[in-house]
Amino acid sequence: MNWIRWVAGRYLRAKRNTRFLSLSTALSMGGVGLGVAAIIIVLAVMNGFEKQLREKLVSSELHVLMHPTPDLEGFDQGLVPRSSILQIPAVASLVSSKEVDFVSWVLGSEVVIRAGNKVSGIKIQGVEPDRIARLKKSLVEEALPQMLVDRDGPEAVRHPGIFIGKELAYELGLIPGDFVTLISPSQMDGPFNNIPRVKRLIVEGIYHQGVPEQESHIAFTTLASMESFLRKRGAISEVHVTLKDASISEWFTDRYRRELKGIRIRDWNELNQNLFASMRLERIAMFLILLFTVVISSLNIVSTLTLLVQEKLKEIAIFRTMGARASDIRGIFLWKGLLIGGAGVVTGTVGAFLLCVLLKRYQFISLPDVYYDRTLPVVFDPWVFFGVPLVSFCIVGLASWFPAHGASRLTPLQGMRDY
Repeated sequence: MNWIRWVAGRYLRAKRNTRFLSLSTALSMGGVGLGVAAIIIVLAVMNGFEKQLREKLVSSELHVLMHPTPDLEGFDQGLVPRSSILQIPAVASLVSSKEVDFVSWVLGSEVVIRAGNKVSGIKIQGVEPDRIARLKKSLVEEALPQMLVDRDGPEAVRHPGIFIGKELAYELGLIPGDFVTLISPSQMDGPFNNIPRVKRLIVEGIYHQGVPEQESHIAFTTLASMESFLRKRGAISEVHVTLKDASISEWFTDRYRRELKGIRIRDWNELNQNLFASMRLERIAMFLILLFTVVISSLNIVSTLTLLVQEKLKEIAIFRTMGARASDIRGIFLWKGLLIGGAGVVTGTVGAFLLCVLLKRYQFISLPDVYYDRTLPVVFDPWVFFGVPLVSFCIVGLASWFPAHGASRLTPLQGMRDY
């Protein structure tokens, strides 16, 4: 066994006159372990939230978004005739592509929705019956057929319906069968002055797709209702493309981007890039903040080793007199620092792994309804479980080097005189 490591191990053992150093060693080891565990657990949970968000976005119908630009013929305030888009060869190729599962033609507008005394700004999208049928699979509440029909007149008249998100329904206090009023910012000529467009709809259903931002600001109705509301026949504002495999969305958009003249195309990653960038920034910030706990614990190791060097001055002088090199003395204290920090890193990593397993299997913490799941999501990322301990161990090694280097510079005469 290497005598340097043997001496370093001996220095870790407590003696009656070194109880303070033993306590300082234990605190340093525990501090490093807690810091490592905190970083791993926080990053695992934050990665879990991002994974859930991505899964919810992928499960939606919108994987690729196309909307016209002013360069497209027939462009008028964000709307174009559907025939103008269909005449573009690249659009026809995209629609018939084998990677595409579903294409939805959308006529949308920013409106104010009013329910009683409550109002909110939303985006209303008029879609075709096939898209409505797919949307109904995610409904959590739906109006009865007889609620949608007005029988007061000589003939039964079906009210135009609207499908709103769960979050918006909660905000406005709506249930299926309630009436809402849409007010469009685009104005039309009236008998005295310009007046906003107004349309009365009945809540036909409440959908829930697990993305609160969408459920708070996006509502759906039929394409015919939107054409009547905006007085725009045969016009569309967006094209939503659902892919069979959402993971190829970036490749798919790059494939058609150059060919689509006058149309901007973006995939779901690009549409949510600001959200993903903010989450990435939060992870980096949390990592740096929690990393300071490891740095502070490493400073405790520095103080512990410095006190140990002062206590072992006589022994250092004896080792040097017996022929030990400066590198050997440095190695003794460096090894002790690495043993203290390494034990803390290993303990913290194992503890974090076990706690993550428990969080994933059992419901210790219950989250509010605004989150995608009621339990803390955990992702076992190898880069986290190996990268964090490696970075922490490097910090511990760097902190241990300074007092170890100071001890190696002591001469036998200094050790005997100072002792």
